[in-house]
Amino acid sequence: MSRIEAEVSEAGDVTVECWLDASPEKVWRALTVPELVTNWLGAQTGSGREKDGSVPVYEIVEAEPFSHVRYRWHGHDANEADSFVTFELLPRQGGGTSFRLVHARQRPAIQPANGNSPPLALAA
Repeated sequence: MSRIEAEVSEAGDVTVECWLDASPEKVWRALTVPELVTNWLGAQTGSGREKDGSVPVYEIVEAEPFSHVRYRWHGHDANEADSFVTFELLPRQGGGTSFRLVHARQRPAIQPANGNSPPLALAA
């Protein structure tokens, strides 16, 4: 593994970058096979409803094989808002994987007070 570079944005998002000796396919498996995720990240798969506070819970919300995985992350604290963790994987020349993780807090969607659209009627 290379030196780990990490930064925290003003919004509180955390970005970590490094390279790993493993191939993108192997890293992909570690991020998508539930038993391997539990071993590597200490998290269990689920929707978050079953969160008891003992371990984080995640669910995969987006995935592109061997290059990109995005989790909805439910942390330890039941009062804590969900966040998103995005993993980006790129093959390195000569072997290994360039690994980038972005952990972003979920921000509430901004809803306009008046959408200026006509009301929708449901079919009877």
